[in-house]
Amino acid sequence: MVSVKFEGVLKRYEDGFEAVSGLDLEVRDGEFLVLLGPSGCGKSTTLRMLAGLEEVTDGTVSIDGVVVNHLPAGARGLGMVFQSYALYPHMSVRDNMTFGLRMAKGAERLPDGEIATRVKETAAMLELSDHLDKKPKELSGGQRQRVALGRALIRRPKVLLMDEPLSNLDAELRHQMRHEIRRLHDELGTTTIYVTHDQIEAMTLADRVAILDKGVLQQHAPPLEAYQQPANEFVQSFLCRHLDDLVETANTLLRPSGEGA
Repeated sequence: MVSVKFEGVLKRYEDGFEAVSGLDLEVRDGEFLVLLGPSGCGKSTTLRMLAGLEEVTDGTVSIDGVVVNHLPAGARGLGMVFQSYALYPHMSVRDNMTFGLRMAKGAERLPDGEIATRVKETAAMLELSDHLDKKPKELSGGQRQRVALGRALIRRPKVLLMDEPLSNLDAELRHQMRHEIRRLHDELGTTTIYVTHDQIEAMTLADRVAILDKGVLQQHAPPLEAYQQPANEFVQSFLCRHLDDLVETANTLLRPSGEGA
């Protein structure tokens, strides 16, 4: 298992805008961390700096104790699942899942037998065994997201990164996939960093949440601790009041007819 550390990380663009300011954050071995906050808070930028898709202006990003600021994305040993499925429409599920493995060169190229074994194991884990020869257009939204997840997992990544992966699914599928993602994490133990603006998603998935606002870390704690002991007014407003409203709505809906009238 692998830890991740951000130390004094700053992301400033050419126009002077600071997307992330002085971020100090550690993700433990095997932890499921959710980066949570409103649109524009810096959570996706943080993930992209870790992935090597954005340059770090200042500070260091480390994976398993090794500073990776100047390593290319492909050399960081990460798997990434995006908001869009980003599947090749002309390829089968099998070919989509193995594309990265098949494109590897030299000593990094796995034997065909090992690739086939990984396909079998990953497809079984994600309930895709009966769909390996299908094209993406023949799959449901949930199945397509499983293929995207399988494409990341088949690489056996050091760290799994997910950026709003369920936002394109309907409510029922999101609920189903949340359980599936948490089950896979518990089974595999892969260090996982997950970006969302959805408080319910964060509370149900995370071992700890890192709540950001305007590029600044507001609180880093287990979900229940953040809910019961918000660090400041922003956390109270963004996380706690929203969840309180949901609880009150649920209680109102479940209240027996005539009660409280």
